[in-house]
Amino acid sequence: SADDGTFLSGSFIDTPNIFYFPEERLGGILNFRWIPEKPDNGKIFTSLRYEINQDLTVGLDYRPLTDNFSFAANWRVISEQGDWKPAIILGTANDDFNDIDSQSYYATASKFLGELAGFQFSPYAGATYIDELSDLRPVAGLNVRKGVWSVMYQYSGTTDHLSISRQLGRHTASLVLWGMEKPGIAWTYRF
Repeated sequence: SADDGTFLSGSFIDTPNIFYFPEERLGGILNFRWIPEKPDNGKIFTSLRYEINQDLTVGLDYRPLTDNFSFAANWRVISEQGDWKPAIILGTANDDFNDIDSQSYYATASKFLGELAGFQFSPYAGATYIDELSDLRPVAGLNVRKGVWSVMYQYSGTTDHLSISRQLGRHTASLVLWGMEKPGIAWTYRF
C-alpha cells in the first residue's frame, strides 16, 4: 500500500501511528516551506487551507517575513474519468515568480497515465495569469510516484522546480530545488 513504508523493493522506514493523527480527517491542510536563499517574500511560506469537499479547497497563504496574507482556492471542476478524460482544475494563489510576489489565477488539466514497474506517472499542463506581470504563462509538470516516495518536476510559468517527497501517514516531507538552484525544505500536514 502507499503508506506501508516500502522503498523501491524493500522496507525503509515504517510510518509510526502518530503520523495518522487525528484518526478521522477534519479537512485541514497546513503547509510550510523554507528556502533560505530566496528573497524575503519567498524565503518562508505558510498556508492553511480547508477542504470543503473533495473538489474544493480554500484558505490563506502567509509570508511572515513580509507580513503578507493572501487568499488561495483550488477547484477541481471535472474529475479524471476513463482512459482519456483528464481532471480540470481552476485556482488562485499568491506565488513568487522569480523576484515578484503576485496573485495568480490558473487552469490546468492533469491525467494519471498509468504504472510502469511500480512507478505511477501523472503529468499536468495549463496556464497561469500572473497579476503583477499582466501576463499569461504556460505551466506544466510531471509527478512520478512509487509507494510513499514521489518526485515532481514543475514549470511555474517563470522557472523550473524539482521536489523529492516522502509521505509519512498524513504528513509529507519534501526536499525542494527552487529554480533548479536554491535548495529548501517543505512540510505538509493533512488533518
